Amino acid sequence: MDEKLRILKMIEEGTITAEQGAELMSAMNVDVPSPQNEVMKNSYDKKMFRIIVDSSSGDKVNIQFPVGAIKKILKVTGKLPIPEQELEGFDLSSMMDAVSECLDDEIEGDFVNVDAADGTTVRIFVDK
Repeated sequence: MDEKLRILKMIEEGTITAEQGAELMSAMNVDVPSPQNEVMKNSYDKKMFRIIVDSSSGDKVNIQFPVGAIKKILKVTGKLPIPEQELEGFDLSSMMDAVSECLDDEIEGDFVNVDAADGTTVRIFVDK
């Protein structure tokens, strides 16, 4: 049985109080999930992740997914669901890494804003 379960069992049996259990978990560096943190995380995962590309040739791409879905897509494929031919000349690998880090840090607002010399614009963001 791991430390967390032992402490919870002790609380259940009345051997220690909930406050003592929390202190013990903290002292042992046992992760104590906070209900408030879970609500915040879930609300971020439900926000909309958006990609808008206006190419110099007139093509317009407007993609939106819930943040939670994009995190899963990035984890599985390592790529965003965008037509890569519209982004020729961009360092897609670095962009994917930056977007992934922003999602992990639960950043809202713009991640990527590009105005290319040929007139193509790219905006990647999470709605606030």
